[in-house]
Amino acid sequence: MADDNKPLKYMRYAIGEIALVVIGILIALSINNWNENRKRQNEELFLLVDIKNNLETMSRDFTNDIISNSNHIVMYGKLENCIAHDLPYSIELDSVFGTLTFWNSPYLTSTAYNSLQSKGLDLIKNDILKNDIIKLYEVHLKKLSEDYEYGEKQLQSIVVAPFMVKKVKRLHNQSMRLARPNDFESLKKDVEFTNILSHIIRQRKRGIEIYKDVMSEIKILIDEIDTEVNLRN
Repeated sequence: MADDNKPLKYMRYAIGEIALVVIGILIALSINNWNENRKRQNEELFLLVDIKNNLETMSRDFTNDIISNSNHIVMYGKLENCIAHDLPYSIELDSVFGTLTFWNSPYLTSTAYNSLQSKGLDLIKNDILKNDIIKLYEVHLKKLSEDYEYGEKQLQSIVVAPFMVKKVKRLHNQSMRLARPNDFESLKKDVEFTNILSHIIRQRKRGIEIYKDVMSEIKILIDEIDTEVNLRN
């Protein structure tokens, strides 16, 4: 080609070939990046939907917890009324005494949030939504599980259970949730027992307040997730 005086044409041809190769590589990288971004976006949306499903499950469970714990409060109120008016013992109180050591504990459904943590919280692109998810799980739900639940366990294990063992008999042959005091007349005059009963009711009422606050936050977050998923789709 040098003899034919064509080196310039060859150089142009070579540069053109190199340019085509480079452009091909850049296009391939661009497509690969687009695919990766699309994959991460799909993964993000799937996780958001999973988190929403977990939240809806918890909301239903918490509603049942509130109903059950509220029923207990009503039962304990009847016992307080019986003591205050010096009424005789009735067999319906077996159920009241039987539930003094029972309560509905909050069960947290957090598989999707745990999955998000393992994949990296930055998978959520919307910073406001990401922070609200973190706040719900790390603050509000922990208040329910580590504050209210911890208080119930401490009250029961340190105060209620030791007293019940000495003063109340379990009617386990009839039902696991029935119990009867050894001497109800003396129990009605026992200030320690009335104090314990008031603490149980107060703790249960406080738990219901926390439940309702958490459920309000859950509803807000579900709406945020719905908005984000609909916009992205």
